[in-house]
Amino acid sequence: MANLKEIRSRITTVKNTRKITSAMSRIAAARLVKAQQAAMGARPYGERLDQVVGSLVASLGGESEGEEGAAHPLLLKRSGNGRVVIVHITADRGLAGGFNANINRAVVNFIRKEREAGNDVVLLTVGKKGRSFFQHSNQRIVRHHDAPTLADLVVKAKAIASEVMAMFTGGKEGGDTDLPQVDRVYFAYNYFKNVLTQQPRIEQLLPFESREIVNDERVLPVLEPGRDALLGHLLPIAVESRLQQAFFNSIAGEIAARRTAMDSASDNATQLIRELTLFYNRERQAAITKELMEIIGGAEALKG
Repeated sequence: MANLKEIRSRITTVKNTRKITSAMSRIAAARLVKAQQAAMGARPYGERLDQVVGSLVASLGGESEGEEGAAHPLLLKRSGNGRVVIVHITADRGLAGGFNANINRAVVNFIRKEREAGNDVVLLTVGKKGRSFFQHSNQRIVRHHDAPTLADLVVKAKAIASEVMAMFTGGKEGGDTDLPQVDRVYFAYNYFKNVLTQQPRIEQLLPFESREIVNDERVLPVLEPGRDALLGHLLPIAVESRLQQAFFNSIAGEIAARRTAMDSASDNATQLIRELTLFYNRERQAAITKELMEIIGGAEALKG
């Protein structure tokens, strides 16, 4: 019967675990609606701003090459090997399936390729899971921020954009000169495609490049104020916007991944409870049968 007690105890433990995973799934489902609406609602603004700034950048032609020819410090393209910083965006918490592991793996592969090309790589981590992962691999982390929430997302995006612009321009843009100077800036995040799919992405942030292919034959509008003045105002905003989009996607993707993981855990717990209950009933029936046989055997022995 000691074995039966252990099985009963295990069934009780799994049932308690299922209550927790089920509750976490319901909480994630409630939060997901707001996060998904925020991510989808912010995309049109970000895409349109990218198109506007991309058209201005494309109209420069080769003016962004070299220190003297760069129309704006954020467009400067440096040649040769140099230092790269990756804004690595993960979550502060786990229990979200492969959400954090997938983007960590993608960044590891990216770092390896950059180092093989002769570039030095440093990290600016956003989210405790990314920092913890790369601390164990002795990767240099120049700055860390906790993962943003929907409430403070805009403020954190502005602060991080200021830091990476300062790193890229050597203090000409942004105010933090304690950070190392870099030649390129990338950001890594999970793109929220739908509730079931989050795609790890690594994209270049600086020097700023258009994501859209601009038709060179299109007649460009007359700008007022001039192109350089517009670039000076819009480029920092576009950098902030890209980070905001990444944060929106990461938050929605984390919640969706957690809901999926907790649903899967609840289903697995239900299946395990079913199997343990069946095993318990079989063992209990066998024990009862054995006791009956012993009683019957004893009674027959007394008769004889």
